[in-house]
Amino acid sequence: MKHDEVVAALKVIAEKGMAINMSKDDLQSLRGYNLIDVAKGAEKDRSPACTLTKKGRVMLKANMKQAPNTNEDQEAE
Repeated sequence: MKHDEVVAALKVIAEKGMAINMSKDDLQSLRGYNLIDVAKGAEKDRSPACTLTKKGRVMLKANMKQAPNTNEDQEAE
């Protein structure tokens, strides 16, 4: 997954509490980086219930602050 895709996936999980429209490979990579926790018993569901780990919340928060700054920089040019 690219960095932007990871941030978008974390945002969806934070808002909805579920891994919507994500492949099993993407979920495994997010779990591998310890960014999410999948609810027990929901691993095989189509859209499993997920929560962000502390590392995932920090990454999402850091990248959400960057987004408005890049837009302002582009508008200034």
